[in-house]
Amino acid sequence: MSLNAKQEEICSENKTDFSDIKAVTVNCSLKRTPEESHTGLLLSVSEEIMRKNGVSVEHIHALSHEIPSGVYPDMTEHGWDSDDWPKLWKAIEVADILIVATPIWLGETSS
Repeated sequence: MSLNAKQEEICSENKTDFSDIKAVTVNCSLKRTPEESHTGLLLSVSEEIMRKNGVSVEHIHALSHEIPSGVYPDMTEHGWDSDDWPKLWKAIEVADILIVATPIWLGETSS
């Protein structure tokens, strides 16, 4: 998604060097494929602003990975066939910025 005029202006006026900053964004959209979702579109604006300001950004679409429920760092040691969390954690652990984007369904009954 492209930035609006005001966002572009703010980015172009920035004088601070953020090239040593690493960010990881986690898209927790309910859509299984990384197709456009409202969560993803909103997150893409934040990512683009950071990139235009020199921040290195890594994007993770949570449902594109095997992330089993549990409380252990590697759930394959506790009965799960696969667990991508240890690999994802390596990127998150070294990040200076972590953004977790989740959907909001206003007016919908939750479970």
